Amino acid sequence: AISLNEPHAPLYEASHASEIRLLYALFEDAQRSRVAHGERLRAILQGRSSGSFAESDRDPDVLLKAIRRGESAGAHRILERAYARAFDDEESAGAELRSAIEGHPAWPWLDGVKGIGHLLAARLLSRLDITRARTPSAFWAYCGLATIPGIGYRCPRCGLEVAYPVGYRPTAAHNVMSGTRECLGELHTVDATQTRVAPRRAALGGRAGYDAHARNSCYLIGVSMLRCGGDYRSFYDAERVKLSLRPGWTLKRCHLAALRKMEKIFLRDLWLAWRRAANLPVVAAYFPRI
Repeated sequence: AISLNEPHAPLYEASHASEIRLLYALFEDAQRSRVAHGERLRAILQGRSSGSFAESDRDPDVLLKAIRRGESAGAHRILERAYARAFDDEESAGAELRSAIEGHPAWPWLDGVKGIGHLLAARLLSRLDITRARTPSAFWAYCGLATIPGIGYRCPRCGLEVAYPVGYRPTAAHNVMSGTRECLGELHTVDATQTRVAPRRAALGGRAGYDAHARNSCYLIGVSMLRCGGDYRSFYDAERVKLSLRPGWTLKRCHLAALRKMEKIFLRDLWLAWRRAANLPVVAAYFPRI
């Protein structure tokens, strides 16, 4: 039995996440439809389609804007109406999605983070359930940011250092550390006990141990943060400088490792802000920002 005097936070959170996920799916469908119709119209207006009437000298983007307003650009009227409807559907779904996100408990905090808007927030929040995440590391694991045991390798010829999950067989061929040409050296195991690595995609026919959609959302958020600057960009810069001092690490590995740590810091802060807004217990913050 459930007392009517007790808040139903788990039920509310589950229904809210389900609503945001549905709205985001509808928005993506409308966006794909608008883009597809727009590309067909662009091909016709530029004379690249067999159904073109005549190539127009006007900018296709200007003509597409006119079609959105209900005007005709000389293409098939059925296609023009389909494009206009898809644009209206995308705008309507986007408005509903923004309204749902602004009512989310975590939005007041997310609104102050540079690089995150309504769409990126909806993309990530639709995959997360704060009532099931007892610690920030639960978010990390679900989003594919937790580490798993791995084995370190080093090439004595070029000095390259790499690491792969346990059970993964690295290829013998590799490029030299400071270039793109193939190295004639071989990778040798240097650490088989202490190395931790990022989880890899599931093998063909297997199943990933994390939500790939949430992982991609975190990556897009991380890239947006790098472009917009702010506190998280400062953390990334500091981490990348430290990682660049490690011998054998390529620039790409330093970038991805620093980006991953920045995303984990963001998820930790999101977990704290969301749990507090939902009046749920929190644990002492770990993995402090430095």
